[in-house]
Amino acid sequence: MKTPWNSISESVVTSAGDGPISLDRALESPCMSCETSPCCTHLPLINFKVTNLVELDHARYLLNFERIELGISAAGDWSAYYTYPCRYLDRENFRCTVHGTPTQPQICVNYNPYNCWYKRVFAQGQNQEFVRLDRARFEFLLQYIELNEARQIVAVPAWDDLVALMRGFKDQPGATLPEPANDDPALNAWQEWLLGSEAVEEANPAPAGQSYDQLSDPCSGCSAYCCTTLVFPQGLPASISNLDYYRFCLGFPGVELAISDNIWSIVIKTRCTHLSADNRCNLYGEPQRPLICRYYDAWKCDYKPQYGQTRPDGFMRLRLEQFAWLKDCYSFDDQGRIMGLPPVEMVRQYIEQQWREAGKLPLIPLKVN
Repeated sequence: MKTPWNSISESVVTSAGDGPISLDRALESPCMSCETSPCCTHLPLINFKVTNLVELDHARYLLNFERIELGISAAGDWSAYYTYPCRYLDRENFRCTVHGTPTQPQICVNYNPYNCWYKRVFAQGQNQEFVRLDRARFEFLLQYIELNEARQIVAVPAWDDLVALMRGFKDQPGATLPEPANDDPALNAWQEWLLGSEAVEEANPAPAGQSYDQLSDPCSGCSAYCCTTLVFPQGLPASISNLDYYRFCLGFPGVELAISDNIWSIVIKTRCTHLSADNRCNLYGEPQRPLICRYYDAWKCDYKPQYGQTRPDGFMRLRLEQFAWLKDCYSFDDQGRIMGLPPVEMVRQYIEQQWREAGKLPLIPLKVN
C-alpha cells in the first residue's frame, strides 16, 4: 500500500502524463486520477518568515517532530504541514469516503480541484513555485545559508539555484511511524470525572506544597508535554467558515482544537524525535538543541497545566468527537458571521452537560473506511 504521507520520496508521482487530452477528458474531475490525494494527507498549519537565526531555529525545531514537513514558496514564504491522512480517506484508492455526505466539511466541498495547489506541489519534491523540506533536506540547505554578526540571514541560494539543489538531492524513504495515539490520560480523566467514575475524585485536585529546592528542576517527573505537543495559534473564530475549517482539521488523527477566551489553536499531538524513553531530551547540553528549547523557562510552562490537568482553568481542548457540541454553542447572522463568542467556561459547561447525557463517547476510528 502506498504511504505518500510518510516521506517526500514516497509522495512523488512519476506516472503523471504530460500529453494532450480532449476537452471531455479535461472536464472530468482531476480527483479521479489523483494518485496520492495530497489535500487529504497534508494539513496546512502555519505560514511564517525566516529572516534571522531565531526564525531559522524555529524551523529546525518544528522538523524535530514526527510527521511535520516544511515548504518554501518562490516568494520566500515558509509554511508547515502535518503529514498524515485524514481519517475519511480510503488509503487503498485515495478517495474520500464521506464525499457528498453531511460529514464532508464545506472547505472540501468548495475546493476547486481543477486548480489544485496540493497536486502541483506535493506530487513532487520541488517545482518552480515551491520547495519541500524534511529534516534531511533542511540540514542540506543550512550549508548554503549565511548570517551576519547580528544573526540576520544575509545570503541564501537564488530561487532557481535552490530548486536545482533540491532536484539533485537524494531523498530517502521515511521510517514507518506508529499510528497517532488516540489515548490521552488527561482527556480520559476528564471523561471519568465527568461521568462520575470513582477513578477521579476531583478534576483538578489542589497540588501539594513544594519547597524551593524541590522545584529547582520543574521538568523532573514531567510527562514532557512540550516534547509531544505542537501548538499553532489561529486567532478567534469569526464566521461559520472558521468553525468548518476546524472540523476539517479535526478529521486528521492526532489533531486537537485548544480554545480559550483569547485565542484558539490547532494542536498536533506528535513526538520530538530526540525525546528519550524516560521523557528526557537526548540533545540536552548539545549544540544541536534548538534555541527555543534551550532557553525555555520551565518555571513558566503552560504545557504542563494545559495538557496534563483534567480541567485547566480557562482552557479546553477538544477532538472531533466533541465538535458537534462545540458548534451548537454559536449563533450566526445571515452572512455566517458569529454573533458573539461565549466564554470558554460557558462552552465547557454546555459540552459537559451534553457529555453527561450521552455517556461514554466512543472514539472515532483513525481510519473510517
